[in-house]
Amino acid sequence: MTHTYRITVTTKPGETHIGLMNRSQPEIVKGFIGVAQEDGAWVYLAPDDVLKMEFEPVATESR
Repeated sequence: MTHTYRITVTTKPGETHIGLMNRSQPEIVKGFIGVAQEDGAWVYLAPDDVLKMEFEPVATESR
């Protein structure tokens, strides 16, 4: 079972944020949803602004 997911968050203003998350995320930090973006940066979104969150499993390579 994968522990990494590609998350796509769409906000009410029409912004789209894409990142990779582990199973314990997204995290709530001081009332905001933290999304780790693919470039390593983080964006924090107000829950009221989030319209949709999608999680897609990412296949991991076996060693």
